[in-house]
Amino acid sequence: MNCVLNKKVTRLLGISVLIGINLSPLNIQPSHGQTCTAFPVVGGQEENETEVTKSVSQPSFPIPLPGPASAGLNNNWNTDFSIIPLKAYNKYIVTFTPKSDGDYKVRAYLKYNDNTADEIYNEQKSYTAGQPIVIEGVPKADNLPIQVNLFVGDPISITKTYTVSVKGCV
Repeated sequence: MNCVLNKKVTRLLGISVLIGINLSPLNIQPSHGQTCTAFPVVGGQEENETEVTKSVSQPSFPIPLPGPASAGLNNNWNTDFSIIPLKAYNKYIVTFTPKSDGDYKVRAYLKYNDNTADEIYNEQKSYTAGQPIVIEGVPKADNLPIQVNLFVGDPISITKTYTVSVKGCV
Protein backbone atom coordinates (compact mmCIF):
# COMPACT_ATOMS: atom_id res chain seq x y z
CA MET A 1 0.00 0.00 0.00
CA ASN A 2 2.79 2.41 0.98
CA CYS A 3 4.65 1.56 -2.24
CA VAL A 4 1.54 2.45 -4.28
CA LEU A 5 1.22 5.77 -2.40
CA ASN A 6 4.92 6.53 -2.98
CA LYS A 7 4.52 5.84 -6.71
CA LYS A 8 1.48 8.14 -6.87
CA VAL A 9 3.26 10.95 -5.01
CA THR A 10 6.37 10.51 -7.18
CA ARG A 11 4.26 10.55 -10.35
CA LEU A 12 2.34 13.64 -9.14
CA LEU A 13 5.58 15.45 -8.30
CA GLY A 14 7.09 14.52 -11.67
CA ILE A 15 4.03 15.80 -13.52
CA SER A 16 4.06 19.02 -11.49
CA VAL A 17 7.70 19.64 -12.45
CA LEU A 18 6.94 19.05 -16.13
CA ILE A 19 4.01 21.46 -16.22
CA GLY A 20 5.26 23.92 -13.60
CA ILE A 21 2.62 23.45 -10.88
CA ASN A 22 3.64 24.38 -7.35
CA LEU A 23 2.37 21.64 -5.02
CA SER A 24 3.91 23.05 -1.81
CA PRO A 25 0.61 24.45 -0.46
CA LEU A 26 -0.88 20.95 -0.55
CA ASN A 27 1.20 19.74 2.43
CA ILE A 28 2.03 16.44 0.70
CA GLN A 29 3.29 13.84 3.14
CA PRO A 30 6.77 12.54 2.47
CA SER A 31 7.04 8.76 2.20
CA HIS A 32 8.29 8.42 5.79
CA GLY A 33 4.94 9.73 7.14
CA GLN A 34 6.01 13.28 7.90
CA THR A 35 3.55 16.16 7.47
CA CYS A 36 4.91 19.67 6.97
CA THR A 37 3.14 23.03 7.32
CA ALA A 38 4.33 26.22 5.61
CA PHE A 39 4.50 29.28 7.89
CA PRO A 40 3.44 32.84 7.00
CA VAL A 41 5.93 35.69 6.64
CA VAL A 42 5.59 38.28 9.40
CA GLY A 43 4.53 41.50 7.66
CA GLY A 44 4.10 39.77 4.30
CA GLN A 45 2.59 41.67 1.38
CA GLU A 46 -0.28 39.20 1.02
CA GLU A 47 -2.36 37.40 3.64
CA ASN A 48 -0.76 34.07 4.61
CA GLU A 49 2.22 34.66 2.31
CA THR A 50 4.63 31.75 2.93
CA GLU A 51 7.52 32.77 0.67
CA VAL A 52 9.31 36.06 0.19
CA THR A 53 11.93 37.33 -2.25
CA LYS A 54 14.27 40.09 -1.08
CA SER A 55 17.26 42.06 -2.29
CA VAL A 56 19.56 42.88 0.60
CA SER A 57 19.52 46.63 1.14
CA GLN A 58 22.26 48.87 2.39
CA PRO A 59 21.49 50.13 5.91
CA SER A 60 20.35 53.71 6.18
CA PHE A 61 19.97 56.06 9.08
CA PRO A 62 16.41 57.05 9.85
CA ILE A 63 15.39 60.67 9.59
CA PRO A 64 16.31 62.27 12.92
CA LEU A 65 13.19 62.67 15.05
CA PRO A 66 12.92 63.55 18.71
CA GLY A 67 12.79 60.56 21.03
CA PRO A 68 13.35 56.83 20.49
CA ALA A 69 11.58 56.77 17.10
CA SER A 70 14.83 57.71 15.37
CA ALA A 71 17.14 55.19 17.05
CA GLY A 72 18.95 52.51 15.06
CA LEU A 73 19.57 51.64 11.44
CA ASN A 74 16.97 50.71 8.85
CA ASN A 75 17.60 47.60 6.76
CA ASN A 76 15.79 44.53 5.46
CA TRP A 77 18.25 41.96 6.73
CA ASN A 78 15.78 40.05 8.97
CA THR A 79 12.81 37.98 7.86
CA ASP A 80 10.54 36.35 10.44
CA PHE A 81 8.03 33.55 9.96
CA SER A 82 5.24 32.98 12.50
CA ILE A 83 4.87 29.40 13.65
CA ILE A 84 1.15 28.95 13.04
CA PRO A 85 -0.40 26.86 14.38
CA LEU A 86 1.80 26.91 17.46
CA LYS A 87 2.46 23.26 18.24
CA ALA A 88 5.34 20.88 18.82
CA TYR A 89 6.99 20.36 15.44
CA ASN A 90 9.84 17.83 15.28
CA LYS A 91 11.91 20.04 13.02
CA TYR A 92 11.83 23.32 11.16
CA ILE A 93 13.00 23.60 7.57
CA VAL A 94 14.22 26.86 6.04
CA THR A 95 14.64 26.81 2.26
CA PHE A 96 17.00 29.59 1.16
CA THR A 97 17.38 29.99 -2.61
CA PRO A 98 19.90 32.56 -3.85
CA LYS A 99 18.81 34.43 -6.97
CA SER A 100 22.25 36.01 -7.38
CA ASP A 101 25.61 34.25 -7.50
CA GLY A 102 28.16 35.31 -4.92
CA ASP A 103 28.96 35.64 -1.25
CA TYR A 104 26.18 35.87 1.32
CA LYS A 105 26.22 35.97 5.12
CA VAL A 106 23.24 33.79 6.19
CA ARG A 107 22.05 33.01 9.71
CA ALA A 108 18.88 31.26 10.87
CA TYR A 109 17.32 31.14 14.33
CA LEU A 110 14.47 29.52 16.22
CA LYS A 111 13.00 32.27 18.43
CA TYR A 112 11.25 31.52 21.72
CA ASN A 113 8.64 33.35 23.80
CA ASP A 114 11.16 33.94 26.62
CA ASN A 115 13.24 36.19 24.29
CA THR A 116 15.88 33.52 23.67
CA ALA A 117 16.88 32.06 20.31
CA ASP A 118 18.75 29.02 19.05
CA GLU A 119 21.09 29.62 16.13
CA ILE A 120 20.54 26.78 13.65
CA TYR A 121 22.73 28.07 10.79
CA ASN A 122 25.57 30.57 10.42
CA GLU A 123 27.54 30.55 7.16
CA GLN A 124 29.33 33.09 5.05
CA LYS A 125 30.19 31.55 1.73
CA SER A 126 29.66 31.71 -2.01
CA TYR A 127 26.23 30.48 -3.11
CA THR A 128 25.08 29.60 -6.62
CA ALA A 129 21.94 31.21 -8.04
CA GLY A 130 19.01 28.80 -8.18
CA GLN A 131 20.64 26.19 -5.89
CA PRO A 132 18.40 25.90 -2.79
CA ILE A 133 20.01 25.51 0.60
CA VAL A 134 17.92 23.50 3.08
CA ILE A 135 18.51 24.44 6.71
CA GLU A 136 17.04 22.18 9.40
CA GLY A 137 16.58 23.09 13.04
CA VAL A 138 15.39 21.05 16.01
CA PRO A 139 13.71 22.91 18.89
CA LYS A 140 14.61 22.76 22.57
CA ALA A 141 12.94 19.81 24.29
CA ASP A 142 11.25 22.01 26.90
CA ASN A 143 10.23 25.08 24.85
CA LEU A 144 8.22 25.73 21.67
CA PRO A 145 9.59 28.27 19.19
CA ILE A 146 7.17 31.04 18.20
CA GLN A 147 9.08 32.27 15.12
CA VAL A 148 11.81 31.28 12.71
CA ASN A 149 14.17 34.10 11.71
CA LEU A 150 16.41 34.32 8.67
CA PHE A 151 19.11 36.99 8.75
CA VAL A 152 20.81 37.74 5.44
CA GLY A 153 23.02 40.76 5.82
CA ASP A 154 26.41 42.25 6.47
CA PRO A 155 28.11 44.31 3.76
CA ILE A 156 29.13 41.18 1.84
CA SER A 157 25.44 40.42 1.04
CA ILE A 158 24.31 43.91 -0.06
CA THR A 159 22.45 43.89 -3.43
CA LYS A 160 22.16 40.07 -3.43
CA THR A 161 18.67 38.65 -4.04
CA TYR A 162 17.18 35.49 -2.56
CA THR A 163 13.89 33.70 -1.86
CA VAL A 164 13.09 32.06 1.47
CA SER A 165 10.32 29.90 2.91
CA VAL A 166 9.92 28.03 6.21
CA LYS A 167 7.91 25.02 7.28
CA GLY A 168 7.50 22.87 10.36
CA CYS A 169 7.26 19.09 10.21
CA VAL A 170 5.69 16.54 12.57
